[in-house]
Amino acid sequence: MSSSPPRESMKTIPRTIGILMIALLTLGMVEGLLPSHGGSVTPPVSFTFYFGGDTGYYSGVYTEAMASHQLVKSDFFLNLGDISYNGTSNGNPPTGNEVDWCNFIKANVQNRLGNPNYPYVMITGNHEDGHATLDGTNDGYIDAFIGDRCMPLSAFNSQSTAGSGYINFIGSGLCTESTTCYGKEGYFDYPASDPIARIITLTVADTVGNVSSTRVNYNYCPLSVCSQNTSSPSPTERVMDAHWNWLTGVVSAAKNAGLWIIVAFHKPCLVPDLLEGCEGNGNYNGHNPNYQLETYLMSHGVDVILTGHAHIHARSKQLTCLGPTEPPSDSKIDITYSQSCVANDGSSGVYNRGAGTVQIIEGAFSQRNDQLNFSRSDTNYFAEAMSARGCCWQYGNGVGNVCCWQYGNAMNLTAGNGLGMMTVNATQISYNFLPSGIHSRTVAGASEFTDSFVIKSPSNPTNGSSPPGGLSPLILGALVAAAIGVIALVIVTISRRRKISDQNPSKPLATADETGET
Repeated sequence: MSSSPPRESMKTIPRTIGILMIALLTLGMVEGLLPSHGGSVTPPVSFTFYFGGDTGYYSGVYTEAMASHQLVKSDFFLNLGDISYNGTSNGNPPTGNEVDWCNFIKANVQNRLGNPNYPYVMITGNHEDGHATLDGTNDGYIDAFIGDRCMPLSAFNSQSTAGSGYINFIGSGLCTESTTCYGKEGYFDYPASDPIARIITLTVADTVGNVSSTRVNYNYCPLSVCSQNTSSPSPTERVMDAHWNWLTGVVSAAKNAGLWIIVAFHKPCLVPDLLEGCEGNGNYNGHNPNYQLETYLMSHGVDVILTGHAHIHARSKQLTCLGPTEPPSDSKIDITYSQSCVANDGSSGVYNRGAGTVQIIEGAFSQRNDQLNFSRSDTNYFAEAMSARGCCWQYGNGVGNVCCWQYGNAMNLTAGNGLGMMTVNATQISYNFLPSGIHSRTVAGASEFTDSFVIKSPSNPTNGSSPPGGLSPLILGALVAAAIGVIALVIVTISRRRKISDQNPSKPLATADETGET
């Protein structure tokens, strides 16, 4: 005959569970009230940078360039190419004027900010590739712009510690025409001490070098696509493949590390203006390298593409591809619009991270001589666009003399020069177009052109800690433990009552006082 547990022992079980439950809940509440050692005490990592292309001035008129540079501040500036136009475009020698431009920048950026080492990061455009372009212009050489007499990388890359403003630029090692890849091809993770983003800078669809025997052709395309004979590729095809392999490795590593990926170069393939097309710097096995490059970037986790070259502002929808038609190299034939390439039309101003790529053309920093082309098929890939020239191409479609494009509609707005500002933190990228105040077109009664958007992560983890306003793991653990304790208490109570009932069928169930319940 089995004996029942001692009465006092049975009272102790639920009381013990209750005490443990109260202790866990109290611990969770105290932890919630104490300062967190995560994001709530140390501000989350965040940085802001400014960017723009086609930053120079023609014929000595630098009003627009100065006005835009006066807006530059914060962590660094990214110059997207066509830096000064101070060479043959202005009747000057093709090189030798780079230091004059650097002095202009120092006066209007570094000196104004009181920071002689402020990072003014440069990328090669076709006007500083070191040799005459097809139109005969040559406005400097990138190695002179980043040289010791101008604005060298060492000014903000030689600090003993990775403090504020430190740029740890890592070149590809494929820039044989000079001793550094800075300005041509490489990347830096930012902030260097606690990176949340990788900024990759490229030279696209251009040949760089002021000595023909050492010039490098910067195209990106794998042998499997761009070589007619993969077993015996040409030297140019081998170079393209080397650049491709380096780039895809850098993108993949950044994606695996969970970094935001921002790719910056001068010449876009996708463009809604009248003058520019998808330049590819040659035709390889029937393929356009620039189309191959942007198609890859859009389908492999790149968050943002920053470009210049076209003297307009434009911001794309969030894209996963460039449509089914690959344009001939260096062609202005339209890329075919395909709705299937659009992950988000951008009309809400909010994109989801990982859904596709947003491309920004920021070529109206100081220039204003390009027009939008509303009849191009690929214009439909853009959410917003603006011509600082103040009038846009119509092709007889009845649009009229208007400057801007917003979500599929031609708009007549006040417009002018400006630049981009981007703020990045662990869970969000936000962008704003900043007008420089120099209007090339004023429309009575019309608002000024604006553009802004954010890219948000689907969730908001912050280095393993709870998101703002959320519950910490300890609180969650306490609540779970408390719930388990309640369930256990109920089970023990029910079990006891059943045992008492089985042993004393005629006796009523114990009262609350007898069981120790309150």
